[in-house]
Amino acid sequence: MNNAEIAARFTRIADILEIQGENFFKVKAYRNAAATILDLDEPLSDLDKRGVLTELPGFGEAIVGKTRDFLSTGTTALYERIKNDVPEGVVQMARIPGLSPKSVKTLTDALGVSTVDELEAAARAEKVRDVAGFGAAKEAKLLENIARWRRLSETLPLYLALALANRYADAVRAFPETQRVEVCGEIRRGCETVSGVYLLVDTPTPIPALQAAAQLPGVTGTLDKSSSHITLATEAGVPLTVATYDAGLRWSAWGFAHLAATGSAEFYESLEPGNATNTVSLATEADVFAAMGLPFIPPELRDTPGIVQTVRENGVPMLITVADFRGQLHEHSTGSDGAASIREMAEAALMRGYEYLAITDHSRSLTIANGMTRALLEAQITEIADLNREFVPRGLTLLSGIEADILQDGAIDCEDDLLARLDIVVASVHRRYSESAEAMTARIVRAIEHPHVHIIGHPTGRLLGRREPFAVDMGAVIDTAKRTGTILEINAAPERLDLSAENARAVKEAGVLLSINADAHSVAGLDSIAWGVTVARRAGLSPGDVVNTFDLATLRAALKNGYPIITASVNVRSALTDTAIT
Repeated sequence: MNNAEIAARFTRIADILEIQGENFFKVKAYRNAAATILDLDEPLSDLDKRGVLTELPGFGEAIVGKTRDFLSTGTTALYERIKNDVPEGVVQMARIPGLSPKSVKTLTDALGVSTVDELEAAARAEKVRDVAGFGAAKEAKLLENIARWRRLSETLPLYLALALANRYADAVRAFPETQRVEVCGEIRRGCETVSGVYLLVDTPTPIPALQAAAQLPGVTGTLDKSSSHITLATEAGVPLTVATYDAGLRWSAWGFAHLAATGSAEFYESLEPGNATNTVSLATEADVFAAMGLPFIPPELRDTPGIVQTVRENGVPMLITVADFRGQLHEHSTGSDGAASIREMAEAALMRGYEYLAITDHSRSLTIANGMTRALLEAQITEIADLNREFVPRGLTLLSGIEADILQDGAIDCEDDLLARLDIVVASVHRRYSESAEAMTARIVRAIEHPHVHIIGHPTGRLLGRREPFAVDMGAVIDTAKRTGTILEINAAPERLDLSAENARAVKEAGVLLSINADAHSVAGLDSIAWGVTVARRAGLSPGDVVNTFDLATLRAALKNGYPIITASVNVRSALTDTAIT
């Protein structure tokens, strides 16, 4: 089994145990294991051979043992024991917004339903309202939420789509005579949600390759096919397209094929490819752009309206990269719901070349995440000061902070005198997402106006594939942030990517600064920053738009004084790469 498959099994175990009412921390351990695995760049099998599985965050004896079972046999005793206890349809019910695992069990027991379709039919027949704890209003809301769930289920979050694409790409590379395979389409453009996987294949034997693709594991049927492509239904719920090209045709030179397969269709058409010159040898996209008199346009920019004309007039903007980062400002430790100590997070930050790292554990009211009491936060401030005596001489400054809940009335879940002692205050909404746009906007605006709040975390509250953004007037949020000098976050946790590229672009255009943070709950989670960088590149962000690229002195000035200190001469790192996610 590969990493993605093992992560999926751990997620399935967590889903089943949660529905069965298992201990919260046990369920979270399996979810954390899945998240850690998806963040890895190296196969679990290689890590096991080197004997370092126990060094992964949250990988205790039980998780390591099950990982080894999956690697050697494809299953575990626990998985075999529980896999049929809860039907897949019931697991899907637990993903419907607003339905807790306890509510799912209540409904399945009372109504005898085992799929979302059956639950929807029961609600339309007005049977849900008769179940204890529900009623007509909740029944109507359930129907709304089922419709929302169906919309969310039509796509995959980028991180899951990329894992799926890489799995299929590896399988296609193993076909006889395959010379190269590239992941294209929405994934290469870094779209936050993906409606299909697209692979471009270089092979002298296209028909056998397409026939073999139809037999890949996880393929459930054929949706469309021709002599040069096949589109397949998959268990993941999104289609897989495998396309080949004819090297003997002018417009199918690899550079053209790669460009067209990456898309978008509107971008490709706006290039007017028929005007290209010197088309004898266009082996790469860069060759095609050059033949059109254009510089290389990064894939992440290719959904930007009018980008071709913009590039013709102004050139390609300098886009932010992971190499530009000097630190991160929204990370967790064992002080709340993280899996690593502050020292472990600090060592990991040093290994990544960071100059600073903020520890922002949860505030007291978020009890489900072990929110910190005043006494615990004060002790953590002291711990960070003590650790800085060791780490500052080594080149890393730890910043004391908090991720404070924005309460329903917009108040901040921490005393002002304590907030004033912290280097970083991130304020975030974690509950009561269903308020009206007017109420939510007022709530967030009040938080932005708090004198001790520096950053608004994951500003729209979305979870890709699970929860839509809450209703909020982003224009009012951005305007208030500009007035107060408050920073807005692109949360790089792969299941969030919040702000979206569209919202981040609006923030940049308003002259408001952003921060990109992994919201890491483990050492490996720090590397999720790359997902946020992809969003930022799609938004056209340059290093100077993002405070994480500032040196420590400039960052402190920005936090203290707001935006007037930000000029074109801000001391940022700069580097150019093709894409952030590879």
